[in-house]
Amino acid sequence: MKNIAGVPVRRVSAEIFGDQAVDLEIMEVSLGLNRATRSKGDRDAKLMKLALAALRKAVSQYSTENRVRYPELGEFSEWLGIQPETTEGAPEPEVTAHPAMVPHSEDDEPVHIT
Repeated sequence: MKNIAGVPVRRVSAEIFGDQAVDLEIMEVSLGLNRATRSKGDRDAKLMKLALAALRKAVSQYSTENRVRYPELGEFSEWLGIQPETTEGAPEPEVTAHPAMVPHSEDDEPVHIT
């Protein structure tokens, strides 16, 4: 994390597409962020401040209800009613791809593991 004049700074960047982009615009208007700020940067900063406060409150509520200090992403996402995002294009790990994990019949010759 960067520090500027002793203050921790973290830049967050995201592109929102489709229905989520529309939802975001509706939230900004309903909260009056477009009237309370002069620039897109200020609007995004205020939106992030609200989002982090809401997330902090949701994590606290989840932790209290489930007696878990640090919730796992999958369980927390399910509790919120959403599916956690997966990395697009990432290959799914295949356990049987490793030679040591492949079952062999008695007729197979020994397999050298390299």
